[in-house]
Parts: sequence; C-alpha cells; structure tokens
Amino acid sequence: MRVLIIDDDPILIMVCSRLMNITGFSQAVASSRDGKEGMEYLKTCLQERPAELPDIILLDINMPVMNGWDFLDLYRNIERELPNKICIVMLSSTVDQADYDRANSYEQVRGFYSKPLTKENLPEIKALVGI
Repeated sequence: MRVLIIDDDPILIMVCSRLMNITGFSQAVASSRDGKEGMEYLKTCLQERPAELPDIILLDINMPVMNGWDFLDLYRNIERELPNKICIVMLSSTVDQADYDRANSYEQVRGFYSKPLTKENLPEIKALVGI
C-alpha cells in the first residue's frame, strides 16, 4: 500500500512513516509539506509514474501555502484522471466541529482522525481503503 502524507509538521511525518514501516502497513510512504506540494506530487505521478500514485492520502487541514481544504478543491478537478480512487483521510489536531462537518461534505474524504496517528488507527484506515 502506498501512502502520501500531506502535513507541514516534519516530526509528525517522521513518526507516521516510522509507524507505518514498523507495523508493515506501508513501506512506500511519501510526504509533502503543504497542499500545493502534494498536488504537484500527484500530478507528477499521474503523468510520469502512475504506479507510484498513493492508495491513501493522510491530509492535514492547517498548512501554509495551501491548506487541506484548498487541496481537496483542486483534487476534485484531477480525480477523474486517476486510474484508481485514492482514499483521503483527514489527520488533524482540530477540535472544531465545523472542520469535521466540512470534511464530511467531501465525498472524497473517507475518515477523520485526530493527531497523532496511532497503531490502533491503522486497521481502521486499511478498512476504509477496502484492503
């Protein structure tokens, strides 16, 4: 399973990557520091390396340059070009109910988890992907 983490916190990225590697959840973890970089990664994979497209995107909400909401709006535009659906999971430290409600308004978002990602979350996330 391939994972793309889009988050501006390098420590969170390191912890998530290590957790996924140690548990065997994924050995192929890529990361981007913001939504713009994440979108560029997806477009590059789509055009040049489709086999490297992620199965799951762990997406933060609050990031500089391009936040998670703006990423989701752009993602809608390229989604139909993708060979397979990507499971998007929000991973955020927010406690604002409006953020949960907004995430639920996107059909692309399959789950919402509070940071930090835990070993117990991984089977639930795997089930969201249908694997």
